[in-house]
Amino acid sequence: MKLEKEHVRRCAIFLFFDTEGIVDDYVIKILDGLRPRVEHILTICNGYVNAEGRQKLKDASDDFYCRANLGLDVGGYREGLFYLGFKKLAEFDELIMLNYTFFGPVYPFEEMFDAMKERDVDFWGITKHHRVDPDPFGVIPYGYLPEHIQSFFLVLRPSLFLSYQYKDFIFNMKNPQTYTESIVGYETIFTKYFSDEGFRWDVYVNTEEYEGYSYCPNTFYIKELLEEKRCPIIKRRSFFTDYMDFLLNTCGEPSVKLLDFMREHCDYDENLIWDNILRLENHSEVHQDMHFNYALPVWGSAYTPEHGRSVICILVESVRRIRWYHRYLKQIPDWTDCCVIGKKELCQEAVRYLGASALSHLKIVELETFSYRQALIAASECAAGYQMSGILLLADVEKTPPYSNEVSHQYADWENMLGTEEYLANLSEVFEKNPRLGMLIPPVPDYGAWFAKMEDGWMGRYSQLCALLEQWKVKANHRKASEPLVPAGGSFWIRSRFLIQIGEWLRNTGEDFDTETVLLAMPFAVQGLGAYTGVAYSDRYLPVMITNQDYRMRANNQVVFKKYGPNYLKVCTQNIRNGIFQEGGSQ
Repeated sequence: MKLEKEHVRRCAIFLFFDTEGIVDDYVIKILDGLRPRVEHILTICNGYVNAEGRQKLKDASDDFYCRANLGLDVGGYREGLFYLGFKKLAEFDELIMLNYTFFGPVYPFEEMFDAMKERDVDFWGITKHHRVDPDPFGVIPYGYLPEHIQSFFLVLRPSLFLSYQYKDFIFNMKNPQTYTESIVGYETIFTKYFSDEGFRWDVYVNTEEYEGYSYCPNTFYIKELLEEKRCPIIKRRSFFTDYMDFLLNTCGEPSVKLLDFMREHCDYDENLIWDNILRLENHSEVHQDMHFNYALPVWGSAYTPEHGRSVICILVESVRRIRWYHRYLKQIPDWTDCCVIGKKELCQEAVRYLGASALSHLKIVELETFSYRQALIAASECAAGYQMSGILLLADVEKTPPYSNEVSHQYADWENMLGTEEYLANLSEVFEKNPRLGMLIPPVPDYGAWFAKMEDGWMGRYSQLCALLEQWKVKANHRKASEPLVPAGGSFWIRSRFLIQIGEWLRNTGEDFDTETVLLAMPFAVQGLGAYTGVAYSDRYLPVMITNQDYRMRANNQVVFKKYGPNYLKVCTQNIRNGIFQEGGSQ
């Protein structure tokens, strides 16, 4: 049926859920975006919502209903239908069922409603998932996953929602108990079920040209859908989805292209995204999807940092190999101040290697004995009054032989955290252009003894990490053992207000936590303060790391493929996990 009347009456059932009961502003943006074309909004809350969030939802809705978190989104929609009643629903020309799992509107919803008003359909949505054959879940009654409207935004007209077929379907279906049950028992079958019953459907964003390219274009081609189709929404999962999904289908570029396009062409406040994502999701998963890696030239910069905005704090643990740091120390620019922290005699030796620019803006903080913890607290006190703080550790490299491991690690840290004056200007510009960037760290080491330590040794500290974060009142957001994103060598750049807060936490924290646990906790702390962590690479160091990673991957693959068979990364890891050897492979 077409909606040929001038004034279309619409009712929306908005399903909301948040693990912490907090209503972020992106949710209100969605509801406000509906208002010009939607007469009545019923918000259904699954589970607890705090008092502030409850009031925000009430103000943005016409009716508000809070229920137990049972049946996921489907259960909430059903209860919303029963709460309103079909007699009330019969007054409307369209019934919208939508949830909280997307950001928008990136473009006005009015464009979409006005366009879809002209289409002769019984139900419609924004985007669809293409057919997958065979059924990836193994339980869908059709034997394959049919193409279907994605249920985060589903619109029904009276020809469907007042029909006996729909009432029979919605009254007799069981509430799903799991996410998978919701997918296979509702979302993936809804479109085909009612299409087979003779009801017509369509989607606002036509993705037929991506058939055969992607099962889910609004994940893997979202930038193109925004640019070419004016798709009004972006799924939350674009910012934290399992990176294996990207590697199965792409080289990992979709979310980077999305963010670049948004920043340049879309009038949508990026802070609405980060306020929600950084509060709820794991920082290393966000880092993977968004590729917060910054490759910066060591020569050439068009950016001139403002004097007095930055301070470089040099933590002096040892000066036995200070000549190796000389070329970095002498290049500290005059637009940043310098603070040397450590035992008196070691500080005096370090100062001898500073260039004239650093000496002209120098402060020395003497410690009776050196510990990284106390040096970091002292650095946090030096950070007051500055926008940015650089922490550079002059480390004792003669702790565990072969000492070359630590020497190379120090080279990597200083090369990527200080490098040259022009490199430092480029690094400052990254902070200037990315206001939600809280900390930049050097590349996480993956060579020598660090190869196993980063995955096994660091992640083996999970219990200590959680205990420390609990003292800091920072949430771990660590759903799985993702790779550590950590300034392993003790050197990093950070917004000063975050360093000051971390210093305050350290002063009030017991002595039970060693340096490695403190360093592992820092990206979580930065995330808890509302920012993300990035990795900085100098273009002088990046070629070395690319070679290292390529060599390591190929060396591993030679062994894995021989034993478990060559295949997609996901299949290879599953074969290893399940002990499935290829025929003729060694066991």
